[in-house]
Amino acid sequence: MTSTTEVTSLGRAGDAFPPYPYSWYAVAFAHELKPGTVLTRRFLDGEIIVFQTASGELSAAEPYCPHLGAHIGKRGWVDGEAVVCPFHEFKFAPSGTCISTPTGEPPRGAALKTLPIRNHLGMIMVYHGPPGQQPAFELDLPAADSDWHPIATKKLHFKTHPQEVNENGLDHAHFATIHKFRDFVVPKPMEIDGARIYTEYGGTKPIPVIGGISFHFKSVLVGLGFSLVEIAIQGGLTVRQMVLPTPVAERNVDIYIGIAAKRHVRNRLVRALLGPIERLAGWIVLQVVAYEVQRDQLIWDDKVYLEHPKLTPGDGPIGKYRHWVRQFYTPAA
Repeated sequence: MTSTTEVTSLGRAGDAFPPYPYSWYAVAFAHELKPGTVLTRRFLDGEIIVFQTASGELSAAEPYCPHLGAHIGKRGWVDGEAVVCPFHEFKFAPSGTCISTPTGEPPRGAALKTLPIRNHLGMIMVYHGPPGQQPAFELDLPAADSDWHPIATKKLHFKTHPQEVNENGLDHAHFATIHKFRDFVVPKPMEIDGARIYTEYGGTKPIPVIGGISFHFKSVLVGLGFSLVEIAIQGGLTVRQMVLPTPVAERNVDIYIGIAAKRHVRNRLVRALLGPIERLAGWIVLQVVAYEVQRDQLIWDDKVYLEHPKLTPGDGPIGKYRHWVRQFYTPAA
């Protein structure tokens, strides 16, 4: 990647943030897709609509009707297996093709541009890539997992870039300075496998009165828009964390957070009794994760991006990560 440099009267301030990476990005939580509704989401430099048909098929498409330009996300609706434009009630299939109009055959070529879309673990993900090309990689994750409770969710908005959000998880030094972890350990080095990065680390979070609680993290990062972390918390609780940054404008991201607690027993009666406690624990962890991410925000909102940072050995594998991310940008970028 190359980038231009922002310069102040005092000299070099920082480098321009990289362009939008090619990757899968969250645009909604699955529970938001109510029957008949059409969601409008900011995405990259514009908007998209997201909907689900009566049979459960998902679709993400440009919002403007090719007939006379009405915004389908504003007062449009889902009718069976099609989304309906609110202006002249043209109907479009999940593939984007216009399948009917009230006044005759659909005009030749009338279609909405669509994006690849998936439901993974309660997160609705869409793919941004070169026009007309299939996704360069898949998430390869289930739509749901019965060993885990449904996710508790939160959405935040920050001034940053997906590359920097994910880099934060590999910045070992900041776990002590920003998040106040002590006894931070890295049991095994970062592993790279194509579009995936695997990491493992742990530490103790100081807690008043009791002293502290130990955490062990095992994570997989898939592209620059999906990270899945399993956290073993001292005392026997295991949670699954997703912190997913989606670019919605230059140097602006929506961050979708999902937390699910693991079901630790298989006996139906005991599981039913423990269920509310586990879900409450998951909700509490969600509030803690959101708080910790917002502590990062205090830095992200005011920092600049440096394409060639001056790193130290204690920073973690940031250099290797910066080399890995190059695959998600166009060669020209």
